[in-house]
Amino acid sequence: MSSLALQCIGRDCPPYWRSSSGTGFDQDSSGAIAITLERAIAKLRGSKFMFTTLVPPSCEAITLGRPFDELRNSLSELYRECSQSDWDGYGAQAITEDAYAEAQRIIDVLPSWLPAPEIVAEPSGDIGFEWYKEKGKVFALSVGGRHRIIYAGIFAGDKEHGSVYFEETIPLVIMQHLRKLYP
Repeated sequence: MSSLALQCIGRDCPPYWRSSSGTGFDQDSSGAIAITLERAIAKLRGSKFMFTTLVPPSCEAITLGRPFDELRNSLSELYRECSQSDWDGYGAQAITEDAYAEAQRIIDVLPSWLPAPEIVAEPSGDIGFEWYKEKGKVFALSVGGRHRIIYAGIFAGDKEHGSVYFEETIPLVIMQHLRKLYP
């Protein structure tokens, strides 16, 4: 027996569907499950059904897409360039495999409505995600492979900062701050 769990925070649901790592779903049944999930997520979000057909509906081909593939590529490149100590010539710590894996998990759970952030290596060895909307509206978070997100934001004069535990989903406080930038 296979099971599938989906966590939504308010109207913010994951932008992806991952297939089972075991057996139990064939190509037809997994597509049907994905369509059902996407419809349910769209209903929760109050938006339109988002799957895109690639060919006439009779063929039932769909794309599940991964909205942040380019960001994943940037992360891989950043890791290759900054996984050695002193990568900046000023004594920066190397990005660790744990930091890289945690940054990948962040990308995996970013909501699809969110614009892609800039991704940066930090001298501490952490990986940062930065969203700049306009002057006076910015939010940044960083991860270092320690199951903790460190964040800071400026929202039209109001400043917020802190740290929060991270495991499988974007913590609510992070989502609330991102919603301040992108309501």
